[in-house]
This record gives sequence, C-alpha cells and structure tokens, in this order.
Amino acid sequence: MNATLTQDDPIRSVNNIPASERPSVLVADDSPKVREILIGSLRELGIEPIVATKASEAIRLAGQLHPDLILLDGLLPEMHGFEVARFIRHFDKDYRPRIAIITAVYKNLRYENEARLRYGVDAYLVKPVTIAQLASEVQQAKHECA
Repeated sequence: MNATLTQDDPIRSVNNIPASERPSVLVADDSPKVREILIGSLRELGIEPIVATKASEAIRLAGQLHPDLILLDGLLPEMHGFEVARFIRHFDKDYRPRIAIITAVYKNLRYENEARLRYGVDAYLVKPVTIAQLASEVQQAKHECA
C-alpha cells in the first residue's frame, strides 16, 4: 500500500514496536477476499494474525490463545460478530482484549452505539478498512495490554 508516512503515522508507530512486543491479533471474517486484505495489511505491520472463518472458531481461538486485539466481521456464520464480542466479554473476567467490529452493513450510528454499550465493542470500523485504521487499532491494543 502506498502511503505517505509522517511522525504521527500509526503505520510507522506500529513498525517501531519491537516484534516481540506487538499485540497478537485474531481476524474473524468469513469472506476470503476481506480476510486476505486484513491478513495482508496486518503482515505489512509485522503481525502474523490468528484467523477464524466462523463465530464458533473465533470464540474457541479467543478462549485458547487470548489475543490482544480481535477484529470481528459484523456478520459471521453461526452468530453475528456483536454476539461473539459479548460472549468473549463474559467467558473470562480477567481477559479484556480490544474488540473491533468491521462491517459494511451496519453503518448507522445507532448500531455503533449499541455495539459499544450492549456488546462491549471497543471500536467500530466500516469497510473498506485501511491499513492506517488497522495500525491505529494495533496501537490501541498495545497501549491497553501494556
């Protein structure tokens, strides 16, 4: 991706985090195209993501691996990403990952507010998501898990 980098650029900031200190990231999206874009962008940031293609897999991987950042598609097979977020928030009181919903469908502010208040979502991103937005989420996760 071509981007002009500045000192305040989140991409540069993530690339300056030592590899051993970069947050772990779970990507849960059923669309192969979107999943590959997210994975490629995270790899550009020096992160090898954990990948799930459906809700039950995302829940299982989150419970086993405790990633620092979870990127959830709003519409996953088996269960909406919102429900996955709520489930993750309740299965271990000591585990508090940063959770971001990524959606192309639920664009209304009402959905964003509901995601944050009712489901415990930290961030709400509308597709297409840029590498800078992902870098910003990685930075936030790094800050929150430090």
